[in-house]
Amino acid sequence: MLTLFACIIAFIQPAKPMTELLPGVLVGEGIVEFEGTVAIDVHHPDTPIVYLEMFVTSPDSREHESLIVASIKPSILHAALLAAGVTPGQPRHKDNSGAWVDAIGQELLITVSTKELADWSDFERIENWVINQQNQTLLSESESWTGSVFAGSKINNSGPNAGYLADRSGTLISLTTFGDEVISPRWAISHEAEIDEPVWIASIDHLPTKGTNVKVRIQTVPDDESHEPDRIDIDRDG
Repeated sequence: MLTLFACIIAFIQPAKPMTELLPGVLVGEGIVEFEGTVAIDVHHPDTPIVYLEMFVTSPDSREHESLIVASIKPSILHAALLAAGVTPGQPRHKDNSGAWVDAIGQELLITVSTKELADWSDFERIENWVINQQNQTLLSESESWTGSVFAGSKINNSGPNAGYLADRSGTLISLTTFGDEVISPRWAISHEAEIDEPVWIASIDHLPTKGTNVKVRIQTVPDDESHEPDRIDIDRDG
């Protein structure tokens, strides 16, 4: 019998050829794919432990604490997800009363493949590349992990930070909470060590060697398995 996860993967395999929205960025119904490389070297004896803040980051940003670095701009990823029919929400933010509101948006499944075949088969959950240093539990097996959503970053219309905020910080797909990431975790784990003790590290047993080519596939979760909230448009400050 197929596991629930296997059923989900089988259900949302691309049924039609994908369209190249921009060079290296493929879009299908509910699916976006792009390529990157493994950003860190946990197989070197001097760097076996790498604490993580990001799943996927842009160049010249947080490569030292990310699994994958990819050249796709965060705003392009946002546009590709919109083209794929995915509904954005909001990153974690404070409401008018000053209370924190966790990230919302359409639920997404992030998978990766390092098999350089014509169809880049054998995708697996990116959470398999992350492990809890304290109890050696994979993130994909953790009861505390509640998945990822298309938060959609923020747009400032004026001031020194005008523009799409994630383009400035490189926050493509986040493991911890920054408040400006395109794809955000549901949980509210801070990237600041003084707030939340870092425990999530790259798995030596699962992460390929640094520089390995990776294809990242972002897929919507079927409606009957999703806990998608009502749509909220992208947050616009200023």
